[in-house]
Amino acid sequence: MTADGKVFVNGGSAYQKASQYQEQTSRWTGVSNMNVGRAYHSSTSTSEGKVFAIGGNWRGAGKKDGEVYDPKSNTWTSLPGAPVAPMIVAAHRGGIFQDSHTWLFAWKNAFVFQAGPSKAMNWYGTKGTGSQKAAGLRGADTDSMCGIFVMFDALAGKILTLGGATTYTGTPHKRAHIITLGDSNSAVDVQRIGDAEYARGYANSVVLPDGKVFIVGGQYNMVLFSDSNPVLFPEMFDPETNTFSKLRAHTVPRNYHSVAILMPDATVFVGSGGLCGGCQANHFDGQHYSPPYLFELDGVTLAKRPSISSADSKVVLGGSIAITMADTGRYTFSLIRMSAVTHATNTDQRRIPLTAFGG
Repeated sequence: MTADGKVFVNGGSAYQKASQYQEQTSRWTGVSNMNVGRAYHSSTSTSEGKVFAIGGNWRGAGKKDGEVYDPKSNTWTSLPGAPVAPMIVAAHRGGIFQDSHTWLFAWKNAFVFQAGPSKAMNWYGTKGTGSQKAAGLRGADTDSMCGIFVMFDALAGKILTLGGATTYTGTPHKRAHIITLGDSNSAVDVQRIGDAEYARGYANSVVLPDGKVFIVGGQYNMVLFSDSNPVLFPEMFDPETNTFSKLRAHTVPRNYHSVAILMPDATVFVGSGGLCGGCQANHFDGQHYSPPYLFELDGVTLAKRPSISSADSKVVLGGSIAITMADTGRYTFSLIRMSAVTHATNTDQRRIPLTAFGG
């Protein structure tokens, strides 16, 4: 999602094409092509409102160093100072998966932090001709292809990473880490926390308004386009305790090509999987998960929803939002960025907790 609310799509199957979708007109519009064709790459917005793309060595097309798109000028700029080589996954070196599904996080001053899936982490600068600076290893973790990564507290720079495998198919792990970002291009803190309930790859994670992270789907043995080895029990990560808890099972495997996304009504949509022509693993359906905050303590009775009678529609950076509630009570607030998910990769997802004043 670009800063003006459009959906931005670039590459796929090694194409250079890029386009954007505007909800108000229900129309797609072509924009300038990337300088190189990419697929299985990652893109993310920057603090300057641009789009940074890196990786995607599809069909042996060669190195895919970074480039950045400026919506204002409709131009792509190659970033030779932002090389892809430092973030390559060791087991696939030279292959099409060596720089796939990169874990990217937009940060201050036009920097982008790369947290994985390689165990080596890096800072990428997107100004001028680009820059790259090693940010150390993700603790003692291995390369974690198709693992989970989510910024659950953007204000504090807190990132949860979990699972994935050293190869694109194979046996994933259940190790979890908390990465804390500081100033742009500076050292990062990596904390090893307790394992998740399940080892999984191809899973999805969704940060919720209360800061918890919902983890769903995936396989304990990663096989493309297959319903085998599903993890049918979701789990919840609680940042207050850095622990995971098992939730009730779902009935449909959500493995490779599945998605999960937070909805405006605070439920989570979980769907798809397969999408491989006529194979048995195709799932053209979805389910909704209702988190505990939608219920009373009995877990059955729907809780009364907060009612906002008025709120500011715009706010400047560092400013305040005036919100009037229709009823009295104590409330907490957070900003959740609209997210975009594919292949267990969601570089748009982040939550900013807000401080409430008054009552």
